[in-house]
Amino acid sequence: MTWTTNHGSCKFATLAVSLGTALAQISPDVAKNITVYHLNPASAGALPANMDTGDVRGDLYFYLGQFLLPLECKNVSEESMSHFDCDNPERVDPNRVVTRADLEIDKRFTKYSACNLCNGTDPFSYKPCEKGKYVCDCFSQTGSGCDSKKVGIESVTEHFAPHTPTEACNNSLHASCGNARHSIRSCYACLKRHTSQFRGCDRRDLEAFCPSRWQRCDATAPEWACWAENIPRKTGGHWYSTMKDGQCTDAATPGSCGWKVLSLKTIKADCLKEKLVSTIESHGPECFDSCGPRNETSSCWITCFFDTVLGTNARHSTFEPLGGIPLAEVEKSWTDAFLPKDEGGCEEVAMPSLSALVV
Repeated sequence: MTWTTNHGSCKFATLAVSLGTALAQISPDVAKNITVYHLNPASAGALPANMDTGDVRGDLYFYLGQFLLPLECKNVSEESMSHFDCDNPERVDPNRVVTRADLEIDKRFTKYSACNLCNGTDPFSYKPCEKGKYVCDCFSQTGSGCDSKKVGIESVTEHFAPHTPTEACNNSLHASCGNARHSIRSCYACLKRHTSQFRGCDRRDLEAFCPSRWQRCDATAPEWACWAENIPRKTGGHWYSTMKDGQCTDAATPGSCGWKVLSLKTIKADCLKEKLVSTIESHGPECFDSCGPRNETSSCWITCFFDTVLGTNARHSTFEPLGGIPLAEVEKSWTDAFLPKDEGGCEEVAMPSLSALVV
């Protein structure tokens, strides 16, 4: 897709869609308005059906990871899970957009589903999927599953930030599966067999116990691996999943759906990036100046970027206090990008109108 694609008579997606009376209402007792964002190729559209979104902090966690890619993806092996990042069109597609979605939701959340653009194989189940379409996998590990009619939620801190297991948890993991840590497959199979025996363990403890194809931060790890683990410590935030089955449409009966769009606004990802990078560079001018003209692929520039965002402790530790630019200033550069253009925001991108996307 190119930016010259003819959208015909499509309206800007920010048009405050007055579908409130046309769409089935969510009961006021459980209704809540939220503002979320999602980053994807423009060809994927703006409506977040079968997509994941995040609040500002949650989407910043995903977004900031793209600045690691020149280092993370350099000489990456075929076995490395970095391919999940390096080949992800939500990170590398040249025509990406960012959409702000104001939603009304049923606040009775369900488990989070991870939705990714298919490249032919589901990245989690490894089953075939339709290339170019979103495929979603329920992240429930309790057996309760995900309710596709409701909005899924995931805490970035609880799922991604580094965590130290309790002594009881550590002892029970080693007692049951210590001998299985020689291989990823054997270790995870053991964890699955003995789940009920792990006292005081949470999901992060189980995931960190086994060998991983993800590069982890340790004494010998490259700096980018430690920055990756420290980003969620800085941002926190939440991710949301909105399944197509849960969207309130004209055909939905009251109480049968979990989310509906109040308004959408889409901008080019490159414009948002320019505003965010300029803010961060302004807080570390000496470091950035020492690297010469901006080169987002150079190790010098990337080091300055993450030193400015996270502080220098983040280079080699996931437990030392973080520093860097106040997160509120990074958040402001993000939200200011969605201001009207005459107020310093980014130009709005014409996307198919909401009425054309509601089915």
